Amino acid sequence: MPKIEIQSFFYDLLHCKNKILSVFDKWDQKYEEDERGSLVAGMRDCPDAELINLLMNIQKLATGYEQIKDLMDKAEQDQVDEAMDEDDPDDEEF
Repeated sequence: MPKIEIQSFFYDLLHCKNKILSVFDKWDQKYEEDERGSLVAGMRDCPDAELINLLMNIQKLATGYEQIKDLMDKAEQDQVDEAMDEDDPDDEEF
């Protein structure tokens, strides 16, 4: 399993996720009976500043997951490179 060093943005991911889910939970309660659905109704009726804040948190969340993927890809590639170096027949002495 690749080793990944804990980065500070991991905590930001959790913070953004919690903020996003709290908005969605609020909309679920407020617009429970709305025929448009709670997400659509919430977005339609949300003040601009709150909607911008929500979208910024979603963007931060997506960016953080992209950074995690990059770290995982690098760690996996490092393992492949290390395995290839160990199996390299040019390094064997006769």
